[in-house]
Amino acid sequence: MTAQRRSRRDASADPTVQDVGAGSDLTRLTNLVALLLVKGEPQSEQIRTLAAAGYGNSEIAGLLGLTPNAVNVALHRLRRGQ
Repeated sequence: MTAQRRSRRDASADPTVQDVGAGSDLTRLTNLVALLLVKGEPQSEQIRTLAAAGYGNSEIAGLLGLTPNAVNVALHRLRRGQ
C-alpha cells in the first residue's frame, strides 16, 4: 500500500479532513471553527448550534461522529422542547 493511500485512509476518520475537491481547505477550516465553537457544550446544544449555523443533518453527523438519524431525532426533540 502506498503512503498516499495510507494517509487518505487515516484522514478519512477525521471529519475535519475531507477531500471535497475545490475549496476543501476552506471547508476543513470552516468545520474546525464550528467544532471549536461547540466544544465543551452538551451534545444537544452542539447540534442546535450547528443546525442554526446552516449545517445539514449529515454534515452535523459527520462532525460530531453521529448518524444523521441521531441528529434528526435530537433536532426533533429540541423542537418539541424535550
